[in-house]
Amino acid sequence: MLRSALCLLLLSSSLPLSAADPVPPDGFTAIFNGRDLTGWKGSDAYWSVEDGCLTGVADGTLDYNRFITWTGGKVKNFELRVKVKVTPDGNSGLQYRGQERPDLGDWVVTGYQCDVVPKRADYNGMLYEERGRRILAHAGEKVVIDSQGQPWVVGKMPVKEFPGGEWHDYRIRVEGNHHRHWIDGVQTVDVMDLDEKGRALEGVIAVQVHVGPPMKIQYQDFFLQHLPDDLPLLKTADAPLPVDAIKVVPQGGGAKKKAAPKAS
Repeated sequence: MLRSALCLLLLSSSLPLSAADPVPPDGFTAIFNGRDLTGWKGSDAYWSVEDGCLTGVADGTLDYNRFITWTGGKVKNFELRVKVKVTPDGNSGLQYRGQERPDLGDWVVTGYQCDVVPKRADYNGMLYEERGRRILAHAGEKVVIDSQGQPWVVGKMPVKEFPGGEWHDYRIRVEGNHHRHWIDGVQTVDVMDLDEKGRALEGVIAVQVHVGPPMKIQYQDFFLQHLPDDLPLLKTADAPLPVDAIKVVPQGGGAKKKAAPKAS
């Protein structure tokens, strides 16, 4: 009897950690169960569960980005924490407050995205808007997006490299129109979005496989905390542009950067 119990104990201790149900921190809930794709919808041509991880693969022939979406409802104000591992040449993203757009193609989601791009330190952890305003803040930037949708860099933070092929902790916290991202505890962006026409205040959570080279992306310990819906929205008066703010040139634009106008 003792020998059987000992064998059972040794067997259970040898099981991979991912085989157990994920245990969220206080105040959070697990939105991926580590066993199957219950609670998610996407194409099994790209998405599966492997080694207890939500896993996306692309063979290099994608003609547009594909997503898998959490079906647990829309999020407004929230904090999201997840461990991520991607191949060194991979490109992915954590979509939030997104909009499902089947009219644009199968499994398309637009909206805010925390990028996962290990080969570009200035892209990894940046704030991007899929099929929208595109790059809103590179990694290492504090940005105010003004009421006309123009981003201004108002401060800088250190930029670090987080190599591909390794697990990293991604964190996203959104309160009203204030967006912050972190990787391994290092803040990557701080954005205030004052653009009432361009911004979104709620939407879905999704993750992405990207066009380009063959890639593999894995997610585990996917935890979500809902914050109060009635958090205040920052206004222009709450985020005055300093005189040395840098006007961000839209992607594809050729205009030179200009300093912010001086206050009269």
